[in-house]
Amino acid sequence: MVFRTRLAWLLLAPAMLAMVFAACGGGDDDGGGGGGSGSDEAFVASICKAFATFSTDLDKTMKDASNITDEKEAAKKFAAPFESLAKNFSNAKPPKDLKDWHSKASKTLTDAAKAMKDGDLKALENIDDLPDPPQDASDRMEKIAKDNKDCQTADFAFGS
Repeated sequence: MVFRTRLAWLLLAPAMLAMVFAACGGGDDDGGGGGGSGSDEAFVASICKAFATFSTDLDKTMKDASNITDEKEAAKKFAAPFESLAKNFSNAKPPKDLKDWHSKASKTLTDAAKAMKDGDLKALENIDDLPDPPQDASDRMEKIAKDNKDCQTADFAFGS
């Protein structure tokens, strides 16, 4: 019963991650961003592409893992899509105003993916520890995401 509960949580993780990351952003050289190393558009594109890839990878893994009954084995099997997400998310270049948030969120994702690779399905609960991004960045990114095809494909939104 506990395994099924955790597996159900795993299946809900993509939607939960999308809500958590609903406010990612990137620096804008036109005055809208924080003057960081990445543009708002490039950051949105990177994050949305990461989630589109994650969704595809997770779907494939779910098909391959349909008969797994062991919690540790399931965690290891599902670690790969989460590792890829953590890597792709970490590689996105945030603007200055999101640098600290991005660093903390990247570490949380990376740590959770590593723990899953070690067989700890409960590591998904660590994603709840992700810090909230600044609201102004969320609003800024949502405007860009509405027109981004990867965001649309991933059904991903920045903000509420």
